[in-house]
Amino acid sequence: MSAATQDRFRRILEAARKKDGGSNTDTMIVNSHLSQMKLFMLRQGLEFFPAQDTFGFRKQFVTQLIDENEIDTRLEGICDDFLIDGKGLFYFRPVRDTYRIMWFSSENYRAYYDSVGQLEEVDLIYSFTVRESMNAPIATSDQEGSMRYVKLRVRKDEIKETITTEKPSFDAGAQSLSFAVNKTRTLTNSLGFVPAIEAFNNMRSTGMDATGEFDWLAEQIVTHDDLVKNIRTNIHFFGNPTLVSSRPKHDLVESGDQDGARPTISSQAGFYSANRPSTRVSSPMSGSSGGGMKVPRIIANVESTDRAVYLTPDAVSGDQNLYARQYREEIRTALGGVDELGITAGATAYEIKSLYGRAATTASRRCRGLLTYGLCKLFSLIVFNEEKIFRESFAAAIALERPPAPIREEFPDDQAFGQAVQEFEQVLRQYEGTLEQSIGEAVQSRSLPPGVVGLIPDGDRRVEWRWKGPVFEDGTEDILNSSIVVRNLQELGVNSIEALRYLFPDKTDEERSAMLSGYPFRMAQATQQSIGTFLTLIENMRQVPHPQAPDLPMLADPKLDLTPYVYRALDFLKRELTYAGQYSDDTGGGDPASLDPIERARADAGLSIDSGPERPTFLPDTFGAAAGSGGVPAGSSSASDSESMAAGVRESQRQLERDAELPTPGSLLNSDPSGSPYAAAGMAGFGSSPVSGGAFRFGAPDLNSPSNAGVFPTDTGAQLEQRAERSRERRVSRKRKQRKS
Repeated sequence: MSAATQDRFRRILEAARKKDGGSNTDTMIVNSHLSQMKLFMLRQGLEFFPAQDTFGFRKQFVTQLIDENEIDTRLEGICDDFLIDGKGLFYFRPVRDTYRIMWFSSENYRAYYDSVGQLEEVDLIYSFTVRESMNAPIATSDQEGSMRYVKLRVRKDEIKETITTEKPSFDAGAQSLSFAVNKTRTLTNSLGFVPAIEAFNNMRSTGMDATGEFDWLAEQIVTHDDLVKNIRTNIHFFGNPTLVSSRPKHDLVESGDQDGARPTISSQAGFYSANRPSTRVSSPMSGSSGGGMKVPRIIANVESTDRAVYLTPDAVSGDQNLYARQYREEIRTALGGVDELGITAGATAYEIKSLYGRAATTASRRCRGLLTYGLCKLFSLIVFNEEKIFRESFAAAIALERPPAPIREEFPDDQAFGQAVQEFEQVLRQYEGTLEQSIGEAVQSRSLPPGVVGLIPDGDRRVEWRWKGPVFEDGTEDILNSSIVVRNLQELGVNSIEALRYLFPDKTDEERSAMLSGYPFRMAQATQQSIGTFLTLIENMRQVPHPQAPDLPMLADPKLDLTPYVYRALDFLKRELTYAGQYSDDTGGGDPASLDPIERARADAGLSIDSGPERPTFLPDTFGAAAGSGGVPAGSSSASDSESMAAGVRESQRQLERDAELPTPGSLLNSDPSGSPYAAAGMAGFGSSPVSGGAFRFGAPDLNSPSNAGVFPTDTGAQLEQRAERSRERRVSRKRKQRKS
């Protein structure tokens, strides 16, 4: 594919994504396919529900989470990005007592996996808008200083946040942002895992990659755009007839109004301009509001040799129109959809509905990649974190203290550290056993201690989805036919839950079991009659002698024993009267790769959880020392002359991400969060004042060392030494607020 074709194809996709009608694109294939896919993917709305909810709290939690994040209104844009790009990323962030769910298109994130396929790191970039001052009007995104960018690097142990005035890059280092007005800070990831799920569309047979919906048909879509563009040009040029005459122009055209458009050729097919009536019913050169040349009603001095005729060429030939239409249908069919304007094989309503089954099937496969393996897995991670919060709050409520994990830097050698790890594992197993037993007793007695928050552990944490309504509504006759099918299946001995699938296909087995809580009088009556029939038959066989042994009744023959059939009928009756849901204790399925207790302790202490080389970061913290730090430097002792650590472990000073404020994508802020000198207000959560001048270091690092005192007139050796000491200190985070229910 040539560069020009690729560029035009990208313009067509971006016009459909942004719903830009002035992008000079003529084909509607991309827009039509996206609309059709969203129609069958979203239908009358989506409903998310937990696969297992014994206590009824999960359903309420998931519904509240969807309402707070307005997922229903954002799904259309998410579907557009997912279908166009072929992939996307769901990301959530704990904010106070709730969660903020965000969607990132392929150009706004990078996902890195480890060797076993687990998500190891995520880089995110998004923008937001601020206004220049409190009294100034709201600035637009194209004005200087109004746009800000956020870059997040999310790992299991830490989150690095940067706000800058220049758009960052995933491949750029610290040098590209050294002169930008920015603030950078490192936060502790309280979750212990990467809170993101990458969704793929048209996933390849091998590898963690996917393609967009239209990428493999780029040339065909551009070709159809050329066809439609040529047809539109012909209609515009040959829209009205052209007057051809042997007389001079001044004899046929009124003077004083010749600055209009060129006289066009009329079409006898009914084409007309937007600012001029059709020439089939009016004079082709008569006056109009749009201006142009006017032909007088009476042409005088007409000689016998003069000629005047209208040329009416065919603007669009039938073959050209048919070819463009057929080309559009072939592309739509290749995309897995149906061309609404080109249905030629459907003569009846059933045939048309069958044709749309292809589009419904394609949309169902897209929903599996976006919802089943994307958004629903993200909800499962949130439920997993809520269950972890429940265990922690329950342990705190019953005064069960978790044993502290050992840190290598606190021990003089590896042997002492290994012994401490073994002792910690034994104490941890006792702690986990006591906690699980206490939770089981509290759940069994339905009495939780005060102060417990989160969700009760309840086995399977999967979250599923379903449509709230179909595209084609079923009539009363369709519902009646489905109920007849259900009754016939029950008469054949099919389980009622299995038979109800034909009447309620979108409900789960647990919901169908709950629906069968009433008394099935017809089934019970029929079963009782069958039991009476068996008993009557047994009584008759007891009185009738056996043909081969006249001295014995037929009931004495073991081959004619009817007792198992009576048992089966009784079991069937008992099952029909006592339907109940099934409990799945699949607590370990789908758990994220989180930090172990020792890694959690190291992350809380501000240490690296990996002894190997880390991925290069993009910027160090720029305002930790400027905000003032009360931490103890490495190797120093505290004010109470306590014993110092062996290797100088710093105390936990990082702020949690749930307590740190961060602008949402696309939001409009009243103040400048980057601390720009053009804004008077600082950013809440990033410090109350703009970034000081000492937070920015220009030039090579060797010029800023204490040995080069005097190179910069404003910096003395003592100031450089103090600045270097402050850079080694970590900032003190705000006290973690108590999580509310």
